[in-house]
Amino acid sequence: MSILVAYRNSSAGRDALQLGIRLALSAGTSLDIVTVVRPGTKAATFAAGTAHSSDSSDPRRWLESAQKLVQAKVEVHTHLSLHESEARGILDTAHELGSRIIVLGTASGALLGRFSLGSVSNVLLHSADVAIALAPDSAREISQGQPLSRVSVAIGDIGGNRTMFETAHYLASRKHIPVRLLTLATSDGGREEEEKARTAAIKVLKTTAARHAADTGPITTQVEVAGRLDRAVEQVFWDDKEVVLIGSARIARQRTTFLGSTAAKLVRQLTVPMVVVPRDDQMPAEG
Repeated sequence: MSILVAYRNSSAGRDALQLGIRLALSAGTSLDIVTVVRPGTKAATFAAGTAHSSDSSDPRRWLESAQKLVQAKVEVHTHLSLHESEARGILDTAHELGSRIIVLGTASGALLGRFSLGSVSNVLLHSADVAIALAPDSAREISQGQPLSRVSVAIGDIGGNRTMFETAHYLASRKHIPVRLLTLATSDGGREEEEKARTAAIKVLKTTAARHAADTGPITTQVEVAGRLDRAVEQVFWDDKEVVLIGSARIARQRTTFLGSTAAKLVRQLTVPMVVVPRDDQMPAEG
């Protein structure tokens, strides 16, 4: 099960490639670099040809250049897809290749290190049945050989879903990467209500950590409570070399992604890579 990079000949594409390489190295898997072009475009004309072209619009040149950018010791394959919908072409290719995670760059114009979602990202984040990784604008500044420093798993009030922990295991187990279970809670009822929220969240995390320690190795837990989510985020130490796993909203269709309101707020706040996993069976912390 490979890591698939949705590649464009742009800075966002290079961000996605850099993060994809690091994820593939951590998981011990291969890397697929995919470019999707629409039929009827100039790029599609080149894609259908066999002769070498020096034209900068030739997507085959983009993929050749992308492959040359990979300096780390990881198996790399490139793919060119013709499809009316870039999002659909990416997802169909992921299905064909059996990819575990699709890596996307963020749209141009984002603040440094933050995410700005384009149309393709928005479609996939609300409909994919494969986990979607978002590379921030700072991803290309981190060395390809730099392993993930930690896998943080954002846990809600009922303990997360099965796919989140399977993805954490996929990324962390081979290189014994630390796993952190993290709850960001909000409370506007004063100190007493804040402590109640903290106590409840700690109980959920301890139970969840005990359940999954055998699969992922040592797990740490952290709870931050504040009046607003952005303040809770600010109370956490984020390492730019870590990755954060976020579950899809409960209203998502089974085994598909859907970026809920809380996750959308995290996208606006965080500056580290994020992976949004499809909705799956919920795993209550109690019982």
